[in-house]
Amino acid sequence: MHHTDRVRLTARERGVLELVVDGLPAREIASRLGITPRTVECHVAQLRLKTASRNRAHMVAVAIRDGLVPLLSRAA
Repeated sequence: MHHTDRVRLTARERGVLELVVDGLPAREIASRLGITPRTVECHVAQLRLKTASRNRAHMVAVAIRDGLVPLLSRAA
């Protein structure tokens, strides 16, 4: 079941999700966004709930499948 009709992400959640999809660990995400790693983990937990994901890998798959993140890499 696709969740695009129901999933509403905040700007911060979307930013965290994009960096998780890029494969970054919580520490690096925190550094880039100017927040703590614990806050990143809280956002990830909320994202997993919103996307009904079993784990981070499943969350990434759901995010890509449901178009929650752009497919083009932002890594430079």
